[in-house]
Amino acid sequence: MRTQRLFLAVILSLSLLFGLVPAAFAGNAAHYSVRVENVTIPWAFPPPDGLSSFCPEVPADFHINPDDNGSDRVKNATQVNLPDGSVRILITDLVTGTAHDNFGNAYKFVYENNVTYSFNGARVTADMKDTFKLNGKPVNFTVGFNWRWQYVADSLQVIEITDGSGQVINMDVTPFIFATNDGVTESPDIVLGSWQKLSTRSENPLNCDPL
Repeated sequence: MRTQRLFLAVILSLSLLFGLVPAAFAGNAAHYSVRVENVTIPWAFPPPDGLSSFCPEVPADFHINPDDNGSDRVKNATQVNLPDGSVRILITDLVTGTAHDNFGNAYKFVYENNVTYSFNGARVTADMKDTFKLNGKPVNFTVGFNWRWQYVADSLQVIEITDGSGQVINMDVTPFIFATNDGVTESPDIVLGSWQKLSTRSENPLNCDPL
């Protein structure tokens, strides 16, 4: 028994030393989950044009759109309110589905987004990894990014988004300000000079990432 207590004491000491504080010591955690199947999740590029040649991976005259009721989503969020008033939120999002182009070609897509928000009472630091993969013929590509940025806020929380029947179909944080409006220049609404492009796949992944 003494050995077990000693072991637990060592683990807790190491956790505190390296910042790996167990949830029981870190604050109150709230968990959110969304799971929907065989639904229509709108893309940022609406039909009929859909995903087209403004994405350099898509040939001219091609227009790719998601299939009706052809998408699944699994999204989870954890919000931890710390004793000092700071907030940490982790959101993971996975969307899979099928799509077709205007020539009848079939595609499968996978979208993954993992983001951590850290709020210190005055600013939010966002660390986001985003990937979109489209597999099919003749269009087949992967784009993505790993970016970090900051914006001013006086609070931060998870919000649930419902449909007309009251079913939760998505979740997000409020307030939320993205790093860029065009994928090239820093948004004037974030902290000046805070946008860090840790890695980027594609010249401008936002032109090819519809989710």
